Amino acid sequence: MAKADKNKVNPYLAEMAIATKKDRQSLYSECVRFSFATTGNLSCGFDAKDLVAWINFYYPNTFDAKGKRI
Repeated sequence: MAKADKNKVNPYLAEMAIATKKDRQSLYSECVRFSFATTGNLSCGFDAKDLVAWINFYYPNTFDAKGKRI
């Protein structure tokens, strides 16, 4: 199993997902939805684990241990 890679994440999609103010568990679905809306492609180019690594790096104090917004 591949390790999470925060560098795979499209920052524009991730920032749009964060702006929805949803819980961490919903953010990957939002990225897929935004990707489909903008490109017509269901693949956003990264996995949920990559997005979690990106969030933990750039927004470390935004979510609690259960993924709820603080």
